[in-house]
Amino acid sequence: MNFELSREEAMVKDAIRDWVSKECPRDLVAQLDEADEFPSKLLSKLAKLGFSGMTVPEAYGGEGRNILGTCLVIEQIANLYPALARCYGAKTILGGALIDALGSDEQKAIYLPQCAKGKLLVAFAHGEKTNTNQPLKLRENGKGSPGYVLNGEKHYVSNADQAQLLLVSACVDDNDSNQGEKSAFLLLDPHLEGITIEPVAKIGYKGAQSCRVHFDHVTPDKNALLGGERAESNTSLGPQIMDFFLLSVSAEAVGLAQGVFDYTLKHARQRVQFGQAIGKFPAIRRRFAEMACQIDAARLLLYRACWLADRGKSFHREASMAKFTAGETAYRCAMDGLQIYGGYGYTMEYDIQRYIRDAVCLAPADTEQSAIATRIGHGMGL
Repeated sequence: MNFELSREEAMVKDAIRDWVSKECPRDLVAQLDEADEFPSKLLSKLAKLGFSGMTVPEAYGGEGRNILGTCLVIEQIANLYPALARCYGAKTILGGALIDALGSDEQKAIYLPQCAKGKLLVAFAHGEKTNTNQPLKLRENGKGSPGYVLNGEKHYVSNADQAQLLLVSACVDDNDSNQGEKSAFLLLDPHLEGITIEPVAKIGYKGAQSCRVHFDHVTPDKNALLGGERAESNTSLGPQIMDFFLLSVSAEAVGLAQGVFDYTLKHARQRVQFGQAIGKFPAIRRRFAEMACQIDAARLLLYRACWLADRGKSFHREASMAKFTAGETAYRCAMDGLQIYGGYGYTMEYDIQRYIRDAVCLAPADTEQSAIATRIGHGMGL
């Protein structure tokens, strides 16, 4: 059993760490956060360095399937700038990796070359107001013409206002009482007639907008179905999409947790009370020990899931376990960081407040944890 990164993976990690330290200084991140500005310039720089093609096969202009390497990039970016990490993941994991694994040949030919160049950002429109796992309705067009009509609304769609492509979950009602409703996922141009995107102000992940997306008699054709027309009967498509999504979010969470740890550790070594650095106090030392254990556990779960994904093996259970652990770890580390900073952490002068605002977005709600626990249980045959 080898826990070391390969030479290529280590080079990727070192390269992106150096890039982040030079291109994402804390004062710049603070400015972008305050302005709630989409980090388009930084994403362009990442693409020029070749980081956008890491999940795209060479046949489509990429560098081959390297999901672990991509999650290493997400993790290192999230160390300082989680919102940028989310945008990058939307281009590489939700873009290149997902379309390569689940798209039809025609969809791969259209979208993967764009992914390799960093020109395709995919927004996953899945959550809804009433039930985050209940898709909107996609009905057959009743006017005698082929195709479907889509009506409804999606909530909490990250980067929908900047996306070149929407990945939309829906329930297909084909009026066949024997088969009932079937799930489907569509790749839609966000500029289609009938689609309206409304950004929603939030306290964290500034620059990666959360949006409401309205669908008013949108008429996609069957070519929009992810995987082609046969994908309607593929009941495993939804869980597979969620697996990729969980990898990206888990990498963000691990990176944020490590960022809090590093930032707070520096403070604990420099802040002196009663004649010694506060990190020397047993209570503070114990907090750091717990944070280090939690971060390493989350990271190892993430890397195992990525390792399986890169080898074309099922990573359903492992991706769920990674998210189950990583999201909670990020939130706990941020709150521990606030406690260690004390009153300083409650001011806008220190980045701990930004880490907390971003960590809340990753903090698992009870309903989400229950859903992920159910996914893990299904992997055990329960």
